[in-house]
Amino acid sequence: MLSEFRISLEVDAPLDRVWKSLVDWKSQGEWMAMTHVDSSHIGAADSGVGTTIEAFTGIGKFGILDQMRVTEWKPPHRCVVDHFGPIIKGIGIFELSAIDDNRTRFDWFERVDAPKVILALIKPGILLAVRYSLRRFARFTAVK
Repeated sequence: MLSEFRISLEVDAPLDRVWKSLVDWKSQGEWMAMTHVDSSHIGAADSGVGTTIEAFTGIGKFGILDQMRVTEWKPPHRCVVDHFGPIIKGIGIFELSAIDDNRTRFDWFERVDAPKVILALIKPGILLAVRYSLRRFARFTAVK
């Protein structure tokens, strides 16, 4: 489906470590391409259902503000966010499962609610950027 984005990868780190890195919203900009998370816009609780996050993705002043709210929280396996901003709407799902004691499978899913024409134009770029970002995340999180 055009509006759905899926990527899976293996991370050379234990499940708990991957979870902690993934939901450390303030450090997301360290591995997510061209993204800055404004820590002043993370809700009073920085984890769990109801947590809100604002992330700006772009270069300089040109980009998109992504406003998210955690709607499902099942540590250390699943987190679901609702994208509720004026431009980006939809859901994001992070699912983790242990492969063994030192490796974790990370399944990333997004459904973006946008006109088909826009999705057709942006989907290849989004998939490239997210693939790149998730590989950075895997290196950022890997046990060294």
